[in-house]
Amino acid sequence: MTISVVEDLRAIEVCNACRRIVISAEDVRNLFWALDRNGQFYLAEGDLSVAFVPNEKIRAIHGEFLGDHSLTDVISFPGDPELNFAGEIVVCPLYAMEQSKFYNTTLCDEIKLYLVHGYLHLCGLKDKSEEEAQKMRSGEKYCLDFLKNFPLQVSPMGLRLTRGAPPPWTPRKESETP
Repeated sequence: MTISVVEDLRAIEVCNACRRIVISAEDVRNLFWALDRNGQFYLAEGDLSVAFVPNEKIRAIHGEFLGDHSLTDVISFPGDPELNFAGEIVVCPLYAMEQSKFYNTTLCDEIKLYLVHGYLHLCGLKDKSEEEAQKMRSGEKYCLDFLKNFPLQVSPMGLRLTRGAPPPWTPRKESETP
């Protein structure tokens, strides 16, 4: 007789409100389950919510919760363990698309970076001070190396982007590139 063990996986809700870019919800769930199983960083038990939103929505969220109405890449909201909720990660794929062109990387890799960055914030890493930012970059590098060959299907829907000029917001410094 063969006995199979089913690993407990957290529930992960994925919502894509950015209709101009298709992102595989299954791949997003698998990415976070892989990070959970890796064990290098600890995310509290509970459900995880991941939302992909357009530029206007992330500006509004950024303004409402952080007092800054500028465009941003990712925002994390800590959960409540008593409610079995690990937190929420909100990502702007259109920002990722512009940044991927500016940094000459792939859209997939840029979105992975934002997902990892949000996950690490929920695990307790911060990036306000230089020392905290260095720890965050180290954590991002570790996770992105771990996920290097991990599939994440991302498909833009007929968008044309221009190259050359930097985006109208302040991009990360070259030293911050993973």
